[in-house]
Order: sequence, then structure tokens, then C-alpha cells
Amino acid sequence: MIHQINRKILNSSIILICTFIIIHFSYYISQIQTKIDDINMFDEIDAIIVLTGDKNRIAHGINILKNGSGQRLLISGVNEKISNTKIKDLYGVDVNSKKLFDCCIDIDRISTNTFENSRETYIWSKELGFRNLLIVTSHYHVPRVKLEFSRFFSQDTLHYNSVDIINNISDISIELIRKVFFEYIKYSRTSLSLLIEI
Repeated sequence: MIHQINRKILNSSIILICTFIIIHFSYYISQIQTKIDDINMFDEIDAIIVLTGDKNRIAHGINILKNGSGQRLLISGVNEKISNTKIKDLYGVDVNSKKLFDCCIDIDRISTNTFENSRETYIWSKELGFRNLLIVTSHYHVPRVKLEFSRFFSQDTLHYNSVDIINNISDISIELIRKVFFEYIKYSRTSLSLLIEI
């Protein structure tokens, strides 16, 4: 009898945990940005922050700056082994881009994760007096970025722009599913750390 009761409790607990995970994962998925916002919406942006990681993030951020949004751009989380010259060679593909590197693009080599991105962005923005910021990253990264940046910023001062978009089912690949799965684990860990105030 006791064995049956324990089994029922175990089964109920497993069902409850699985239900919670499904709901939490669905909430995470619902926050993924699946379209690129109209860049014209960012007329009030003071500065742009590109979080390094996936390809095209830096080029996308530079294009937004070139189009007149923001006064300055921070590339956050650059590998310390990559020189400024190398970055300029990769992304300063035209005269206008090269000029931006000379006047308006800063490079953060301290950050090695999203929490450090948020901290260094806070320090950089405060030193330069920037308030309204545009964060450029990958769509599946946005939910965790919002959590990490909430440690330092009011959300009404932040805007987000995704590099990659999902237009239809054909845009979903095994690689994307893998990235989303591991990102969800990191998102859950961050959610828990904020919940217990770590």
C-alpha cells in the first residue's frame, strides 16, 4: 500500500515537473524575436551594442549605425586574440565603415558571457551618457539577454534587433534546434539565479 502511494507521488511529481518545463519552454519560445524590426523605428537610439557570437551580428550592427541610428557602437565580447586591425579588415569593407571604426566604434574584450556583456555595456553607456540602447544579437538569444540586462537597466531604455529571422518552417535546421535547446538551458539557469537573487 505504501509502495503504491509512493509510486503515485513519484508519478505525479514527474508529471508536474514535465508540465512546468513545457510551460516554461513555451514561454521562452514565445519571446524569441522572429522578425527584424524596422530600423526607422530606432531614431531615438543613443547607441548600439552588438553581442558577439553568431555570424552577421557585427555587420548588421555596423549597417544600422551607417543608416543613421545611434551615435556610437560597442562590439561586446571580442576575443582578445583578434586584433583591431583584423576586425577593421573584416568589417570595414568600405570607406564609410572604416571612418566609423575611427570615430564611433568601441571594442569590449573583457566580456566572455552574456552577464559580462550586460555589465560592460552598463559601464560603457554610463561613461558616455547613453540611455536608449539597441541590442543586436541572435533571435534565440534575446530572451536571456533581456534577463541579464535587467540586472543593470530598466527595460524601457532597451530595444532589441535580431540578426537572423524565421520566415517559415524551412528556416529551421538541426543546428538551430541544437542552439535553441542549449540556449534554453542557459536561459533557465539565468531565470533561477534572478529568482534566488544570485
